[in-house]
Amino acid sequence: MDAAPPDITDDAVTSRRTSWRRTLGSGVLLVVVVAAFGWALKGQWPDIVDQLKRQRPEVLVAALLVALVGVFMSFLLWRGTLRVLGSGLPVRPAARLFFVTQLGKYLPGAVWPVLAQMRMGRDLGVPRQRMGLAFLLTLGLSTLVGVLVGVSALPALLEAEGRVVLLGLLAVPVLLALLVPRVLNTLLDRALRMLRRPGLEAPLAGRDMARGVAWAIAFWVVYGGHVWVLAVGLGADPWRALPVAIGGFAIAFSLGPLLVVLPAGAGVREAVLVLLLHSVLSTSEATAVALTSRGILMATDGLLALAAGLVPQRRLLPEP
Repeated sequence: MDAAPPDITDDAVTSRRTSWRRTLGSGVLLVVVVAAFGWALKGQWPDIVDQLKRQRPEVLVAALLVALVGVFMSFLLWRGTLRVLGSGLPVRPAARLFFVTQLGKYLPGAVWPVLAQMRMGRDLGVPRQRMGLAFLLTLGLSTLVGVLVGVSALPALLEAEGRVVLLGLLAVPVLLALLVPRVLNTLLDRALRMLRRPGLEAPLAGRDMARGVAWAIAFWVVYGGHVWVLAVGLGADPWRALPVAIGGFAIAFSLGPLLVVLPAGAGVREAVLVLLLHSVLSTSEATAVALTSRGILMATDGLLALAAGLVPQRRLLPEP
């Protein structure tokens, strides 16, 4: 007599259904963010192509390589933050999660990347709250440090907007206070209690904040370096353009997330860059640099997402 087939328990069926739903949900989300990226690229492609023609090919390649390194550094900053919070992920699955979900920023609103990370992170054993905190802490830290790095473009800001810019310096002490671990831990705990969520599993230590700030400064210097390459490629003086390009890009890019209704800070970054680069370039040249920068950053996001998407996804641990 043939052996009876093994019983399939209700728990096993439920687990399979849950896994299937997660896979389907993640797949749909990926399709949406990739479609949003393609739509954004299609809409801006004619203007970008016109400006790309103004640069030499070797300048474009150099700027693209610098931008690739800068974006990869932002990934390492995010991965380090996630590790500090208690979830250390191997590089390959973490890169797939990070770079693919970053395409969500091309949808209107700033919430899509974090929602995608929280959903995909479950398959890697990362609790949703921890994944959300890693995203917000990385974004908050890079934004605060970006504004501070933007002070290096202060002479250009004063030239463009006059003394009204000095009022903005009043925010610097507040930004520095937010980087103090005790202050940040208190604010995070209160915010989580207001949302009726568990508090921090472990307070952020001073060494963690110092490492994060140092890494964020290095990230902005490298990331903004691609604007400097483009500006010098159009004839800007290298030494005069250095603080304007790096500081200007840092503050312009940091202002983007504050306008959550715009996809990837559309328009804000370019307007601020043109305003600041006008101190070292003509208006038309500054506009060319700003639009070329957007094209290069879109290419960077697409290339890294494509490369990371080819890495097979691997489940590590069940979600706590």
